[in-house]
Amino acid sequence: MEYRKLGRSPLEISEISLGCWAMGGDYWGTADDRESIATIEKALEGGINFFDTAELYGRGHSEEVLGKALKEYRDKVYISTKVWRTNMRKQDVKRACENSLKRLQTDYIDVYFIHYPSDDVPIEETMEAMQELNEEGKIRVIGLSNFSLEQMKEALRIARYEVIQPCYNLLWRFIEKDILPFCRENEIGIVAYSPLAQGLLTGKFTKDWTFPEGDGRKKAPLFQPEWFSQCIDVAEALKPFAEKYGKTQAQVAINWINAQPGITSSIVGARRPEQIQENLGATGWRLSHEDIEAIDKISRKVTDKLPRFQSFFVNKVIEG
Repeated sequence: MEYRKLGRSPLEISEISLGCWAMGGDYWGTADDRESIATIEKALEGGINFFDTAELYGRGHSEEVLGKALKEYRDKVYISTKVWRTNMRKQDVKRACENSLKRLQTDYIDVYFIHYPSDDVPIEETMEAMQELNEEGKIRVIGLSNFSLEQMKEALRIARYEVIQPCYNLLWRFIEKDILPFCRENEIGIVAYSPLAQGLLTGKFTKDWTFPEGDGRKKAPLFQPEWFSQCIDVAEALKPFAEKYGKTQAQVAINWINAQPGITSSIVGARRPEQIQENLGATGWRLSHEDIEAIDKISRKVTDKLPRFQSFFVNKVIEG
């Protein structure tokens, strides 16, 4: 496992992180707390030291599970969580932080993200609250998630943040145009979520796949018929590379993301120990430069045609 410095902060985090959204038991369907805790313990055994959650995940349940699992390891790990967009007023940010601290059973949060920018509250007010929480020692590092470049620039004028959390994978590469260069220039870390495009790059799906009721992916852009089939083709094209390195398609896809300059860590989601064990196989080796370029070309068969959607989760194209 490689550990990388997070922005200009003193934190050195594992090149893959455990995302705990599924442990909330909402978007992904039900989750078993015992399995979730076993998954967290397996991640620890594998060298993962960065664990990501949010107050939104299961309305705080993911935070509760993570807090319980990491209580005795608190001084050996980094915990990140996020404040939701309905809590962007200064007093609401602070109240949300206190609630997250209680659920996580900790006195401080290593990285506190603004989950999404607000359309109603000036970023200045929210960032001032984050800065005050940092000065009070309740959060160590400020982070932003799902911000545009202009929103990131505005936030940086108010207070320093050390990390962003955008969606980034072989099928969703919008940050490469502007956000990735900006972060490299300003020494801002990037922890990428959905490096497997919510499972699309694992190779497990077939073109006639049917998603069960309660699976939120059915509404996401890449899971719509006009894109789903093309995404499956990209996943299939990763097979020769997986065979070459003795790895899986998922491990190849994660390794490719972590090879991109400026990426600090990939957040892999899991709710069963065998899932995180699979993801750990993405570490400890590197794709060759030639194979990175070849996979880039394969990926662009989709990404060069993909319209700019409102987000990875909303099937609405942004005009203009």
